[in-house]
Amino acid sequence: MLVFVAILLLGLLAWRRTRSLFVVCGTVVAGALTPWLYELGRTAYETIIEPLTFVLVLLAVDWAHRSSRSARRRAVPVGLALGAVTYSYAAGRLVAPLLALCLLVFVINDRSRRRWVFETWAVYAVTLIPILVYSLVHTGALNARFNSTTYVRHGMSPVTIVGDFFKNYATDANLAHWVTSGDPTPYIHTHGAAQLYIATVVLALVGAIVILRRDRADRFWWFVVAALVLSPLPGAITGERYYSLRLLPMPLLLIALGIPALDLVRRRSRDWPVLAFAAALVAVTAAQFWQWRHNYYFNYHGREVLFEAHVPPLLARGFGASGNLYVNHDDVYAQTQALWYAATHGVPRSRISILPDGGHPPKGALEFGRFTACEPSCTQIGQADTYWLARENG
Repeated sequence: MLVFVAILLLGLLAWRRTRSLFVVCGTVVAGALTPWLYELGRTAYETIIEPLTFVLVLLAVDWAHRSSRSARRRAVPVGLALGAVTYSYAAGRLVAPLLALCLLVFVINDRSRRRWVFETWAVYAVTLIPILVYSLVHTGALNARFNSTTYVRHGMSPVTIVGDFFKNYATDANLAHWVTSGDPTPYIHTHGAAQLYIATVVLALVGAIVILRRDRADRFWWFVVAALVLSPLPGAITGERYYSLRLLPMPLLLIALGIPALDLVRRRSRDWPVLAFAAALVAVTAAQFWQWRHNYYFNYHGREVLFEAHVPPLLARGFGASGNLYVNHDDVYAQTQALWYAATHGVPRSRISILPDGGHPPKGALEFGRFTACEPSCTQIGQADTYWLARENG
């Protein structure tokens, strides 16, 4: 629902910019069909909050820069939205300051907006107080994830660091990769299909041309373009390439940048070149959607294994019998599954017995495991992927 609401709010942005139902529908459909967003919306990561907070920033900025209200009133919603991005996901702690920096496009040759931008930064700074206090109380906690993922290592020269950064940026920002493949992590993206559709990229490019030729004076689109240029930075400072969770602003900004292109199609819908262009985009999108859908459902069994979907029924069988369920002391994956199942199904914690080193369950008891082998004295009675359930023979 969080990702779906974010997509609907992109439609609201399209309505505010064009007042066209055609553009609204095109924007929402583009967002709903994007595998990058669809697959994210069906996994239980805290990252799913970021698209919603990010689109709220776009809406707040769009409202604020066109509103005639005081600078302070216009600063509050933008500053609060930036704060929401900061707390939504680890990468948001870098994304939000970058968005705040992008607000400078509104003050170029326009001093009247400086107060609004400065007061927006002030509101945003206030939202950072809790995270700053947390950082002081828990020294190093906020940097732990960055320290484990950054490509920068002790002894690297500044030239190498800068060079690798630009290489990482160019790799992650390569849209040709995203329209033909995607994130290589199997639990984030379905292998063998595009994570971003060609139509989305083409519409964004056309939208950029429209902005340069027709809407150059509209600073909001400058803000969107600046945010798009900076959006690969959170991924570029890490050692993992094509990690789509850190690059989430990219598809959202590309879809937003396609709004002027959809509006152009609407305005020139009677011109046959425009109709042919639109028909070609629809055909390519249909082909990519079919390929993605085929891979998504063809690999369904692989996703069941990946997300360990058959383990809960196996545990239900184990807890359905009388007595305790025994788990080896060093089989932490089996312990996690058993403890999680017990917590979510009302099974008393006392029914899970963690065996000591060298310990064995009593005769007739059930044992649950994954990496540890079932001893010769037990008989396996059930299996779910790499997990097994066995009865102790004594």
